[in-house]
Parts: sequence; C-alpha cells; structure tokens
Amino acid sequence: MEYLMKRLFLASLLSAAVLVVTGCTAGSGPTYNAYSVDWRNGARIYRAECHGLFEGASTCMDVARRICGDKPVQVIDRIDVVRTADDQRSDPRVLHFKCGEAPSNKAPAETGAVAPQTATLENFSLESDALFPFGKSSPESMLPAAKARLDEIAARIRQHEHVSAVTVVGHTDRLGPESINGPLSLARANTVRDYLVAHGLDGSIIHAKGVGSSEPRTHCAEGDARALIACLQQDRYVSITVEGRK
Repeated sequence: MEYLMKRLFLASLLSAAVLVVTGCTAGSGPTYNAYSVDWRNGARIYRAECHGLFEGASTCMDVARRICGDKPVQVIDRIDVVRTADDQRSDPRVLHFKCGEAPSNKAPAETGAVAPQTATLENFSLESDALFPFGKSSPESMLPAAKARLDEIAARIRQHEHVSAVTVVGHTDRLGPESINGPLSLARANTVRDYLVAHGLDGSIIHAKGVGSSEPRTHCAEGDARALIACLQQDRYVSITVEGRK
C-alpha cells in the first residue's frame, strides 16, 4: 500500500509539471504571449506578456524587437515584475508597445509663400567729369551730354517691370579734404537722383548717398598737379545700381 501511494504521489507531481510547462507555451512562445490589442485611445498596439519557467532578463523587449523588425520599439506602458533586492533585472512582466518612431513634438514648419529673391538688374557708371564741371554738383551745372545719358538710363530702368530699388552713389578723388569731398559726392548723387525722378522714375525706391574718396578705382602717384587730376579722373564718378526681380 505504501509503495502504491508513493507512485501515485510521484505521478501527480509529474502531471503538475507538465501543466505548468504547457501553460508557458500558450500563444507565441515558451516564455511569453504576444498579440495586438486596442489601446485606450482606440489605437492598435501590441501586448507582450512574459512569464514561465524560462523567463530571461530581457524577454519582453526581445519579443518587441522581434515583432517590430527594423522599426524602433515605442514603449507605451509596462508592468514590472516584483523581484528581490538582489535581482537587478529590469525586464517588464507586461509590455505594451508600438512599432515606429515616437511622434515629434516639433510644430510643423510654416509653408508660406517664399519671398521672391532680388537680383542686380543693371549697373551704370558715369564719370563725374562728363556730368559736371570740376568741383560742381548743382542741376544747373549739369552738362548737356550728361542729361542725354541720364535720359537713356531712365528709359532702360523703365523697361524692367519689377524694380525694387535704385541706388545712386557719388564718388570723388582723393584731392582735397574729406570734409569737402563727402558733401560733394552726396550732392552729385542727389542731383542725379532728382533728375531720374523728374523723368518718370519712382522716387520712393531711388536712394542717393555719397562716399567721398573712400572707394578709389585708381592708384595714381603724386606728381604734377595737372597730371594727377587727369590720372584721378576715374575716381570721380556716379554709379547707379538697379535691383529687382528678373
């Protein structure tokens, strides 16, 4: 009788062990179940339940990575296993996750119309000696040939449909103090500007400035005064730059 009881007890233990192992194999594998579920906001996500005799330290995350393939795992919720103080494993018992990058918190870039870019449409350079007598800048002193040339320039500018700015810059040579050259260069630029406005151009987009002798184009050696004045002729000029859309 005692022998029979021992055999029955041993058989019951083996049956229990088989039931436990069989329970671990339910679903997707020997140590986990994994399936898709509807989350709180109605989104479709995955749920991995890690359990059983063969549970490893990273079972649930391994399952998630296997399901997501080459996409990153986005953890939504986790329920960790209660372990002893000596057990430092961090693998969760239940893991809810999605596959793919987490949504960015950056605000979408505004897709407004791109502002058209401006470019230089025309560049004109007029020697001051052809515009004014030496040292002069008034409209009354402007030479007849200069007026004819400015008429041509005004007509050229009017041919452009999208002019946004016209800049008139007066230049002088280095002879004389800057206290004279600066105002002289500005006065000549203003005279040219006023002439263009008087001949049909929009005064609101035409700007004049004088830079005196700060932007020379020649390198003349000191010497005879008359020869030096002739050499510095290229430094006495008025430039006109037209900008806009082509």
